[in-house]
Amino acid sequence: MVKVLVCGPTNAGKTSIASFLADSQSAGIGAKDKLYDPTIGCRILEFEASNGANVELWDVSGDQQYESCWPAIMQGTGTGDESPVDGVVLVYNPEIATHDTEVGLWYDQFVKNAGIPDSKCLVFVHRVDPKGGYRSRPPPKLEGCTVHNTTFNSTMEIREHFDGFMQSIKGGSGGFGRK
Repeated sequence: MVKVLVCGPTNAGKTSIASFLADSQSAGIGAKDKLYDPTIGCRILEFEASNGANVELWDVSGDQQYESCWPAIMQGTGTGDESPVDGVVLVYNPEIATHDTEVGLWYDQFVKNAGIPDSKCLVFVHRVDPKGGYRSRPPPKLEGCTVHNTTFNSTMEIREHFDGFMQSIKGGSGGFGRK
């Protein structure tokens, strides 16, 4: 089982992306006119990735009131001495002024402080408005991570980027996650 966290600031599109990747929302990713429904704590989706890996996708709430849950989220499954987390997907919306700073705090907490190499961190700079006209430049601390600009309309690209990310996790660990 491959454990991947999806985390970042509130209202960035994490749950929409996680649902799409797990195929529970196959028609597309979210909708900009849909009411915002924040994740409470954490939501775990299990699915088989296109490369055959069994994935646990942990959709972590962006609300820092759940910070007391983060140590439990970072734990392994107790099946051996494997790394508790195989990869992290950070999602933030550059249209929200505070997200450029906040995503750095999420990076520090879930990647840097957890000892996860940048090669196992995928960043979606996820805009709600596909006509926004500019591509965001991520904060300098994310330079070592793989970064992609996305919108609710870029479903194929998001799936392709995630599939490539899953391949990089496999390549970096000599196999897929835990048994």
